[in-house]
Amino acid sequence: MAKASSHRRTDEHEKRPAQHAGGAHPWLLHAVVFVCGGVLMGLEIVGSRILAPAFGNSIFVWGSLISVVLAALSLGYWLGGIVADRWPRLGVLGLLIAIPGVMIALLPLAYPALNRDLAASDLGMRLGPLVSSIGLFLLPSVFLGMISPFAVRLQARAVTSVGSTAGGLYAVSTAGSIAGTLATAFYFISLLGVANIVHGLGLTLLVVAAAVFLGERRTGKAVSAMVCLALVLGTVVWYSKTRAAEPGLLVEKDSFYNHIYLAEDGSTRYMDFGNLRQSAMLLKDPTELILRYTRFLALSVAFRPEPKRVLVLGLGGGSFPKRLYHDFPDVTIDVVDIDPEVIAIAKQYFQVPNDARLRLHSQDGRRFVQQVATQYDLIFLDAYNSDTIPFHLTTREFYQELATHLAPGGFVVSNIIASLRGPGSAFFRAMYRTLSEIFPVVYVVPTYDLSTGIVLGEINVILYATKDGPRLSRAELVARAGRAGGRLVPASELAQSAAHLMEIPVEVGDVPTLTDDFAPVEILRAGL
Repeated sequence: MAKASSHRRTDEHEKRPAQHAGGAHPWLLHAVVFVCGGVLMGLEIVGSRILAPAFGNSIFVWGSLISVVLAALSLGYWLGGIVADRWPRLGVLGLLIAIPGVMIALLPLAYPALNRDLAASDLGMRLGPLVSSIGLFLLPSVFLGMISPFAVRLQARAVTSVGSTAGGLYAVSTAGSIAGTLATAFYFISLLGVANIVHGLGLTLLVVAAAVFLGERRTGKAVSAMVCLALVLGTVVWYSKTRAAEPGLLVEKDSFYNHIYLAEDGSTRYMDFGNLRQSAMLLKDPTELILRYTRFLALSVAFRPEPKRVLVLGLGGGSFPKRLYHDFPDVTIDVVDIDPEVIAIAKQYFQVPNDARLRLHSQDGRRFVQQVATQYDLIFLDAYNSDTIPFHLTTREFYQELATHLAPGGFVVSNIIASLRGPGSAFFRAMYRTLSEIFPVVYVVPTYDLSTGIVLGEINVILYATKDGPRLSRAELVARAGRAGGRLVPASELAQSAAHLMEIPVEVGDVPTLTDDFAPVEILRAGL
C-alpha cells in the first residue's frame, strides 16, 4: 500500500502544471516566438546590406551571415534550455527579449565605423565579412535563439505534452521567420532603409518585452522596459538629428538590388553601389566621359564603325550610352538594368534620355536577351552588383545566347575588373577562356599601358569578342582607331587606347570554363 501511495504521489507530481508563464495566456507565448523569429530573420536579411558597403555582396557575405546566425541559434537553443530549467519565469523571458532589443536598436550607431575599420585592415574577402558578422550579429542572435526553448518550458504543463508544445511553438517561430524574411526582403529594404529597419527591429523587441512583463502582471518591469524603450528611441532620434550631414550627399538609399550612394563635389556628380564607383558626370559637360574605362569603351567604334543598333547591359549613371546617343544620331540603343531605382536616378540626376532612340528597360539582362529578337552591332556588358558580376552573366551558355543576337561583324564588349597576373588573375583568365569558346576572336585591352610590364593589382580590362575574323594586329587596330576617332573621344586618344592591346598569349589551362552549373566568380576574383 505504501508503494502504491508513493506511485500516486509521483503521478500527481508529474501531472501538476509546471511553473509556466507566470499565469500568462498561451497566445502571448505564441506571439512572442512569432515576433522574435521574424526579427531574427529580418536582421539576417538586412545584414547583407549592412556588410555590402565594406565587403560587397558576394557569396562570402551570405555564407558569413548564415553561418553566424546558425551558430548563434545552436548556442541559444542550448543556453535557453538551461536558463529555462533554472528560472522558468515569464519575467526572465522578458529580460531575454529586452537585452537583444537594446543591442539591435543601437546597432546602426556602431556598424559603419566597425565595417570601415575591418575593411581597411585587409582581412580578405572571406575573413572580413565573417569577423564583422560575428561582432555585429552573434550575441543578439544567441539571445533570440534562447526564446523558443524558454517558451516551450513555460508552455509545457506536463512531460506528456512537451512534444506537441515544442512542435507548435517552433512551427509558430518558423512562420514568424518566414514573415520576417518576406517583409524585409520584399518591402522594408526599399521603403525604410537599412538603419531604420534595424532600429525598428530592436524597438519591436522592446515592445514585446514590455508586453511580456505586463503578461506576468509585473507593472514595474513593464514600466522599466518602456523607459528603456524611450531611452533607446531618444538616443536614436538624437543621433539622427545631430549627425552631421555629409557634404554633397544627394541620395543614399537601399533598393532591392543595391545600396545606392549619390553625391557631388561641386564640379562632379558620382554614383556608387556599395564600395564600387559606378558613374561620374561633369556638371558643366554632362556628356563627357569621366571614368577611365568608359573612354576605353569608345574603342568599340574602331572594331565596328558606325553602329546602328546597340545593346548595353548595366546602366549605372548611363555615361557611355548617353555619349553614344549624343555622338551617333543614327544609333538606336537598348539599355537594360535590373534595378528600377537606378534607372530613375540616371534619368533624374545624370540626364539620361529615354525615348525612341535610347530605350531604358528595367529587367534582368539575361532575361532580356532571351526575349528580344533584335540583332545588334555592339553588345556592351557592364553589369556589376557592387564589386561582382552576377554569375549568370559570365557563363558559356549566356555568351551563346548573346552570339545569336550579334549582327554580322558585330562585337561583344565586356568590362571586367581583374588582375592580369598572379592568383587574382584567375577570374580574368576564366572569362577569357569562356568567351573564346563561343567567339573565335577575343581582344584584351587593359586600361593601363603594359609597355613597361603588366600592372599589379586590379584594373579595368576590356574584352572585345566577335564571331568574325580576321584578327587585327596592334598596328592595324591603332590605324583603325585613328580613322574612327573624333566623336566619342579624340582620334589621338582612341589610337593611344588601341596601343594598349595585349598581344601576349593568355594562359587558360588552369582555370575553368564558366558555365551555368559552375561559375565561382567570387572565388576566382579573390584568387582562392
